[in-house]
Amino acid sequence: MRNSDRSRACGASAGLPLTLSALGAFVLLGSGCSSSDSEVKPDGSTMGSGGKPGTGGQSASGGGTGTGGSTGTGGGPGTGGSTGTGGGGATSTGGSAGGCPARSKFTQGVHEVLNVTWPAGTATSAGTGKVDLWGKVAFTANGNSLTGSLQACGTVLPPATLSALVGGGMLLIEIPPAAWDSPSADQFAVSASLTGWNIGDTLSYTYTALVGFTMADGATAAWPMAYTDITMPKDFDGDSIPGLTAVPRAGGGYVLPPTSIAGALGLGTRADKVYIVNRNVATVTHKWTSCDGEGAGTEEFKYFNNHVIGCHVMGGSDCTAQEIKFVDDNRTIFAVTSASTKTKIVPDTATCADIRSALPM
Repeated sequence: MRNSDRSRACGASAGLPLTLSALGAFVLLGSGCSSSDSEVKPDGSTMGSGGKPGTGGQSASGGGTGTGGSTGTGGGPGTGGSTGTGGGGATSTGGSAGGCPARSKFTQGVHEVLNVTWPAGTATSAGTGKVDLWGKVAFTANGNSLTGSLQACGTVLPPATLSALVGGGMLLIEIPPAAWDSPSADQFAVSASLTGWNIGDTLSYTYTALVGFTMADGATAAWPMAYTDITMPKDFDGDSIPGLTAVPRAGGGYVLPPTSIAGALGLGTRADKVYIVNRNVATVTHKWTSCDGEGAGTEEFKYFNNHVIGCHVMGGSDCTAQEIKFVDDNRTIFAVTSASTKTKIVPDTATCADIRSALPM
Protein backbone atom coordinates (compact mmCIF):
# COMPACT_ATOMS: atom_id res chain seq x y z
CA MET A 1 0.00 0.00 0.00
CA ARG A 2 3.04 2.02 -0.17
CA ASN A 3 3.73 4.26 -2.93
CA SER A 4 5.60 2.56 -5.64
CA ASP A 5 9.17 3.28 -5.28
CA ARG A 6 8.71 6.14 -3.23
CA SER A 7 11.68 6.62 -1.19
CA ARG A 8 11.06 6.76 2.33
CA ALA A 9 11.26 10.34 2.50
CA CYS A 10 9.87 13.21 1.15
CA GLY A 11 10.12 12.25 -3.60
CA ALA A 12 9.13 11.11 -6.40
CA SER A 13 7.24 12.99 -4.43
CA ALA A 14 6.26 12.21 -3.59
CA GLY A 15 5.56 16.55 -0.79
CA LEU A 16 8.24 14.82 -0.98
CA PRO A 17 6.69 11.85 0.21
CA LEU A 18 8.81 10.03 -2.43
CA THR A 19 8.26 6.54 -2.39
CA LEU A 20 11.22 8.41 -4.40
CA SER A 21 10.47 5.94 -4.99
CA ALA A 22 12.77 8.54 -5.94
CA LEU A 23 13.33 10.01 -4.49
CA GLY A 24 9.84 7.16 -3.76
CA ALA A 25 12.74 9.38 -3.31
CA PHE A 26 14.19 8.73 -4.37
CA VAL A 27 14.09 9.49 -5.96
CA LEU A 28 15.01 10.77 -6.39
CA LEU A 29 16.09 12.29 -8.58
CA GLY A 30 16.89 16.74 -12.87
CA SER A 31 19.17 20.71 -14.51
CA GLY A 32 20.66 23.35 -16.62
CA CYS A 33 21.19 27.05 -17.28
CA SER A 34 18.60 27.56 -14.46
CA SER A 35 17.76 30.05 -11.72
CA SER A 36 16.31 30.18 -8.30
CA ASP A 37 17.10 32.16 -5.25
CA SER A 38 20.33 33.03 -7.01
CA GLU A 39 20.49 34.24 -10.58
CA VAL A 40 23.19 34.67 -13.19
CA LYS A 41 22.67 37.38 -15.85
CA PRO A 42 24.92 37.96 -18.84
CA ASP A 43 25.74 41.48 -19.96
CA GLY A 44 28.21 40.94 -22.77
CA SER A 45 27.27 43.56 -25.36
CA THR A 46 27.08 43.59 -29.14
CA MET A 47 29.03 46.12 -31.22
CA GLY A 48 27.32 49.53 -31.58
CA SER A 49 27.20 51.98 -34.47
CA GLY A 50 30.33 53.79 -35.51
CA GLY A 51 31.17 57.48 -35.09
CA LYS A 52 30.61 60.09 -37.80
CA PRO A 53 33.52 61.15 -39.98
CA GLY A 54 35.48 64.13 -38.58
CA THR A 55 35.94 67.32 -40.53
CA GLY A 56 39.24 68.89 -41.34
CA GLY A 57 41.07 65.69 -40.39
CA GLN A 58 39.69 65.65 -36.83
CA SER A 59 38.92 62.31 -35.21
CA ALA A 60 35.32 61.23 -34.78
CA SER A 61 34.36 60.30 -31.24
CA GLY A 62 34.05 56.56 -30.42
CA GLY A 63 31.05 54.98 -28.63
CA GLY A 64 30.90 54.82 -24.85
CA THR A 65 31.46 51.70 -22.81
CA GLY A 66 29.38 48.80 -24.16
CA THR A 67 29.00 50.49 -27.61
CA GLY A 68 31.72 49.79 -30.08
CA GLY A 69 32.39 52.32 -32.85
CA SER A 70 33.76 51.75 -36.34
CA THR A 71 36.59 53.98 -37.54
CA GLY A 72 35.40 57.31 -38.94
CA THR A 73 37.28 59.39 -41.52
CA GLY A 74 40.35 60.56 -39.77
CA GLY A 75 38.95 59.10 -36.55
CA GLY A 76 40.09 56.31 -34.21
CA PRO A 77 38.21 53.13 -33.29
CA GLY A 78 35.54 53.23 -30.56
CA THR A 79 35.87 51.31 -27.29
CA GLY A 80 34.18 47.87 -27.16
CA GLY A 81 31.91 46.74 -24.29
CA SER A 82 33.22 44.65 -21.42
CA THR A 83 32.27 41.06 -20.68
CA GLY A 84 29.45 40.60 -18.09
CA THR A 85 30.10 38.83 -14.83
CA GLY A 86 28.11 36.00 -13.24
CA GLY A 87 25.82 36.45 -10.23
CA GLY A 88 25.56 34.50 -7.01
CA GLY A 89 24.61 30.81 -6.86
CA ALA A 90 26.71 29.79 -9.84
CA THR A 91 30.17 30.47 -11.21
CA SER A 92 30.08 32.04 -14.68
CA THR A 93 32.92 32.20 -17.13
CA GLY A 94 31.27 34.75 -19.39
CA GLY A 95 29.65 34.14 -22.74
CA SER A 96 29.88 35.04 -26.36
CA ALA A 97 28.17 38.20 -27.60
CA GLY A 98 24.40 37.73 -27.53
CA GLY A 99 24.60 34.34 -25.69
CA CYS A 100 24.17 33.00 -22.16
CA PRO A 101 27.19 32.69 -19.87
CA ALA A 102 28.97 29.35 -19.59
CA ARG A 103 29.26 28.01 -16.04
CA SER A 104 32.06 26.17 -14.31
CA LYS A 105 29.88 25.07 -11.37
CA PHE A 106 26.29 25.53 -10.25
CA THR A 107 23.60 23.96 -8.05
CA GLN A 108 20.24 23.14 -9.52
CA GLY A 109 16.86 22.46 -7.95
CA VAL A 110 14.72 19.91 -9.80
CA HIS A 111 10.99 19.20 -9.66
CA GLU A 112 9.76 16.08 -11.46
CA VAL A 113 6.09 15.33 -12.09
CA LEU A 114 5.26 11.72 -12.95
CA ASN A 115 1.95 10.56 -14.41
CA VAL A 116 1.37 7.10 -12.97
CA THR A 117 -1.08 4.22 -12.96
CA TRP A 118 -1.35 1.27 -10.60
CA PRO A 119 -3.20 -2.05 -10.71
CA ALA A 120 -5.74 -3.34 -8.23
CA GLY A 121 -4.52 -5.49 -5.37
CA THR A 122 -6.19 -7.45 -2.62
CA ALA A 123 -6.51 -4.31 -0.51
CA THR A 124 -6.36 -1.53 -3.12
CA SER A 125 -8.33 -0.49 -6.18
CA ALA A 126 -6.69 0.36 -9.50
CA GLY A 127 -6.07 4.04 -10.09
CA THR A 128 -4.19 6.89 -11.75
CA GLY A 129 -2.50 9.97 -10.34
CA LYS A 130 0.62 12.10 -10.12
CA VAL A 131 3.83 11.68 -8.16
CA ASP A 132 5.92 14.76 -7.35
CA LEU A 133 9.65 14.36 -6.76
CA TRP A 134 12.25 17.00 -5.85
CA GLY A 135 16.03 16.88 -6.00
CA LYS A 136 19.13 19.04 -5.62
CA VAL A 137 22.00 18.52 -8.06
CA ALA A 138 25.44 20.12 -7.60
CA PHE A 139 27.25 20.26 -10.96
CA THR A 140 30.85 20.90 -11.97
CA ALA A 141 31.39 21.58 -15.67
CA ASN A 142 34.36 20.84 -17.89
CA GLY A 143 33.34 22.26 -21.23
CA ASN A 144 30.16 20.48 -22.26
CA SER A 145 30.69 17.56 -19.86
CA LEU A 146 29.41 17.76 -16.28
CA THR A 147 29.75 15.67 -13.14
CA GLY A 148 27.96 16.09 -9.85
CA SER A 149 25.89 14.66 -7.04
CA LEU A 150 22.13 14.35 -6.54
CA GLN A 151 20.31 14.64 -3.23
CA ALA A 152 16.68 13.43 -3.04
CA CYS A 153 14.59 16.28 -1.62
CA GLY A 154 11.03 15.08 -1.44
CA THR A 155 8.27 12.82 -2.64
CA VAL A 156 4.53 13.38 -2.70
CA LEU A 157 2.42 10.36 -3.58
CA PRO A 158 -1.17 10.26 -4.81
CA PRO A 159 -3.94 8.83 -2.61
CA ALA A 160 -5.17 5.31 -3.33
CA THR A 161 -8.58 3.78 -2.66
CA LEU A 162 -8.82 0.73 -0.46
CA SER A 163 -11.08 -2.07 -1.67
CA ALA A 164 -14.35 -3.04 0.01
CA LEU A 165 -12.67 -6.27 1.11
CA VAL A 166 -10.62 -4.30 3.63
CA GLY A 167 -13.30 -1.83 4.59
CA GLY A 168 -12.74 0.91 1.98
CA GLY A 169 -11.44 4.42 2.63
CA MET A 170 -8.53 6.38 1.20
CA LEU A 171 -4.87 5.60 1.80
CA LEU A 172 -2.14 8.24 1.58
CA ILE A 173 1.47 7.55 2.54
CA GLU A 174 3.35 10.72 3.47
CA ILE A 175 7.06 11.29 4.05
CA PRO A 176 7.95 13.93 6.66
CA PRO A 177 9.71 16.86 4.91
CA ALA A 178 12.50 16.92 7.51
CA ALA A 179 13.62 13.44 6.46
CA TRP A 180 15.18 14.77 3.25
CA ASP A 181 17.66 17.13 4.92
CA SER A 182 18.95 14.47 7.31
CA PRO A 183 22.78 14.42 7.52
CA SER A 184 22.62 10.68 6.88
CA ALA A 185 20.74 11.08 3.57
CA ASP A 186 22.71 9.60 0.67
CA GLN A 187 24.09 11.51 -2.32
CA PHE A 188 23.99 9.88 -5.75
CA ALA A 189 26.58 10.39 -8.48
CA VAL A 190 25.49 12.10 -11.71
CA SER A 191 27.23 12.56 -15.06
CA ALA A 192 25.77 14.82 -17.72
CA SER A 193 26.36 16.42 -21.09
CA LEU A 194 24.97 19.49 -22.78
CA THR A 195 24.87 20.99 -26.24
CA GLY A 196 25.52 24.53 -24.97
CA TRP A 197 24.54 27.19 -22.45
CA ASN A 198 22.17 29.29 -24.55
CA ILE A 199 18.38 29.29 -24.50
CA GLY A 200 17.17 26.21 -26.39
CA ASP A 201 20.36 24.20 -25.72
CA THR A 202 19.89 20.83 -24.04
CA LEU A 203 21.21 19.31 -20.80
CA SER A 204 20.84 15.54 -20.34
CA TYR A 205 21.77 13.16 -17.55
CA THR A 206 20.85 9.78 -16.08
CA TYR A 207 20.65 9.11 -12.35
CA THR A 208 20.18 6.09 -10.09
CA ALA A 209 18.74 6.90 -6.66
CA LEU A 210 18.54 4.08 -4.12
CA VAL A 211 16.65 5.48 -1.14
CA GLY A 212 16.89 3.60 2.14
CA PHE A 213 18.94 0.67 0.84
CA THR A 214 21.70 -0.37 -1.48
CA MET A 215 22.07 -3.22 -3.95
CA ALA A 216 24.56 -4.54 -6.46
CA ASP A 217 24.03 -3.25 -10.01
CA GLY A 218 21.31 -0.91 -8.79
CA ALA A 219 20.89 0.71 -12.20
CA THR A 220 20.21 -2.55 -14.05
CA ALA A 221 19.33 -5.39 -11.66
CA ALA A 222 15.84 -6.89 -11.58
CA TRP A 223 13.70 -5.60 -8.74
CA PRO A 224 13.31 -8.13 -5.89
CA MET A 225 9.88 -9.74 -5.78
CA ALA A 226 9.70 -9.87 -1.97
CA TYR A 227 10.64 -7.34 0.69
CA THR A 228 12.81 -9.98 2.36
CA ASP A 229 15.09 -9.82 -0.70
CA ILE A 230 16.10 -6.26 0.24
CA THR A 231 19.21 -7.46 2.05
CA MET A 232 21.15 -4.19 2.46
CA PRO A 233 18.78 -1.63 4.02
CA LYS A 234 20.16 1.71 5.27
CA ASP A 235 18.90 4.32 7.69
CA PHE A 236 18.20 7.11 5.21
CA ASP A 237 16.66 9.67 7.56
CA GLY A 238 18.75 9.12 10.68
CA ASP A 239 15.98 7.80 12.95
CA SER A 240 17.82 4.52 13.70
CA ILE A 241 15.29 2.52 11.66
CA PRO A 242 16.32 0.94 8.34
CA GLY A 243 14.75 2.49 5.24
CA LEU A 244 12.77 5.71 5.06
CA THR A 245 10.04 6.24 7.65
CA ALA A 246 6.71 7.26 6.12
CA VAL A 247 3.54 8.15 8.02
CA PRO A 248 0.10 7.19 6.64
CA ARG A 249 -2.47 9.96 6.95
CA ALA A 250 -5.40 9.31 9.28
CA GLY A 251 -8.71 11.17 9.50
CA GLY A 252 -10.72 13.20 7.01
CA GLY A 253 -11.61 10.12 4.95
CA TYR A 254 -8.09 8.65 5.17
CA VAL A 255 -7.45 5.40 7.03
CA LEU A 256 -4.33 3.61 8.20
CA PRO A 257 -3.19 0.59 6.19
CA PRO A 258 -4.45 -2.72 7.61
CA THR A 259 -1.86 -5.31 8.54
CA SER A 260 -4.23 -8.20 7.73
CA ILE A 261 -7.69 -8.88 6.36
CA ALA A 262 -8.89 -9.06 9.95
CA GLY A 263 -7.35 -5.69 10.68
CA ALA A 264 -9.23 -4.17 7.78
CA LEU A 265 -12.51 -5.40 9.21
CA GLY A 266 -11.81 -3.89 12.61
CA LEU A 267 -10.72 -7.17 14.16
CA GLY A 268 -6.99 -6.66 13.89
CA THR A 269 -4.30 -4.01 13.73
CA ARG A 270 -3.36 -1.15 11.43
CA ALA A 271 0.03 0.44 10.79
CA ASP A 272 0.76 4.03 11.78
CA LYS A 273 4.27 3.96 10.27
CA VAL A 274 5.71 2.17 7.27
CA TYR A 275 9.41 1.81 6.53
CA ILE A 276 10.02 1.97 2.82
CA VAL A 277 12.78 1.75 0.23
CA ASN A 278 12.64 2.85 -3.36
CA ARG A 279 14.69 2.87 -6.54
CA ASN A 280 14.49 5.57 -9.21
CA VAL A 281 16.47 5.17 -12.42
CA ALA A 282 15.70 7.91 -14.92
CA THR A 283 17.09 10.03 -17.74
CA VAL A 284 16.39 13.76 -17.60
CA THR A 285 16.48 15.88 -20.76
CA HIS A 286 15.68 19.56 -20.57
CA LYS A 287 16.30 22.77 -22.45
CA TRP A 288 17.39 26.08 -21.00
CA THR A 289 14.46 28.48 -21.02
CA SER A 290 16.39 31.51 -19.74
CA CYS A 291 19.96 32.69 -19.25
CA ASP A 292 19.19 32.77 -15.52
CA GLY A 293 19.37 28.98 -15.41
CA GLU A 294 15.73 27.93 -15.69
CA GLY A 295 14.93 24.82 -17.68
CA ALA A 296 12.08 22.51 -18.63
CA GLY A 297 11.85 19.17 -20.36
CA THR A 298 10.93 15.52 -20.12
CA GLU A 299 12.07 12.48 -18.22
CA GLU A 300 12.13 8.77 -18.97
CA PHE A 301 11.94 6.33 -16.08
CA LYS A 302 13.59 2.96 -16.47
CA TYR A 303 12.70 1.95 -12.91
CA PHE A 304 10.37 3.40 -10.28
CA ASN A 305 10.27 0.65 -7.64
CA ASN A 306 9.44 0.35 -3.96
CA HIS A 307 9.01 -2.08 -1.09
CA VAL A 308 7.73 -1.86 2.46
CA ILE A 309 10.46 -3.45 4.58
CA GLY A 310 8.83 -2.86 7.96
CA CYS A 311 5.99 -1.15 9.81
CA HIS A 312 4.75 -0.15 13.25
CA VAL A 313 1.38 -1.13 14.71
CA MET A 314 -0.74 1.74 16.00
CA GLY A 315 -0.69 1.64 19.78
CA GLY A 316 1.70 -1.29 19.75
CA SER A 317 5.12 -2.39 18.62
CA ASP A 318 6.78 -3.14 15.30
CA CYS A 319 4.89 -5.35 12.86
CA THR A 320 5.51 -9.07 12.70
CA ALA A 321 6.96 -10.61 9.55
CA GLN A 322 3.46 -11.72 8.50
CA GLU A 323 2.07 -8.20 8.99
CA ILE A 324 4.94 -6.64 7.01
CA LYS A 325 4.29 -9.08 4.19
CA PHE A 326 0.60 -8.15 4.06
CA VAL A 327 1.35 -4.43 3.93
CA ASP A 328 4.08 -4.90 1.32
CA ASP A 329 1.98 -7.23 -0.83
CA ASN A 330 -0.74 -4.56 -0.93
CA ARG A 331 1.44 -1.53 -1.53
CA THR A 332 0.73 0.69 -4.52
CA ILE A 333 2.91 -0.43 -7.43
CA PHE A 334 3.31 2.46 -9.85
CA ALA A 335 3.88 2.41 -13.60
CA VAL A 336 5.15 5.72 -15.03
CA THR A 337 3.37 6.66 -18.27
CA SER A 338 5.09 10.03 -18.76
CA ALA A 339 7.13 12.55 -16.79
CA SER A 340 8.18 16.19 -17.03
CA THR A 341 10.76 18.27 -15.18
CA LYS A 342 11.41 21.89 -14.26
CA THR A 343 14.72 23.21 -12.96
CA LYS A 344 16.20 26.33 -11.39
CA ILE A 345 19.65 27.35 -10.29
CA VAL A 346 19.71 27.81 -6.50
CA PRO A 347 22.38 28.82 -3.98
CA ASP A 348 24.87 26.08 -3.13
CA THR A 349 23.63 26.29 0.47
CA ALA A 350 19.98 25.68 -0.45
CA THR A 351 18.17 23.09 1.68
CA CYS A 352 15.59 20.63 0.45
CA ALA A 353 12.94 22.93 1.92
CA ASP A 354 14.36 25.74 -0.23
CA ILE A 355 14.14 23.52 -3.32
CA ARG A 356 10.50 22.64 -2.71
CA SER A 357 9.69 26.32 -2.10
CA ALA A 358 11.45 27.46 -5.29
CA LEU A 359 9.73 24.78 -7.40
CA PRO A 360 6.27 24.24 -5.85
CA MET A 361 3.60 21.77 -6.95
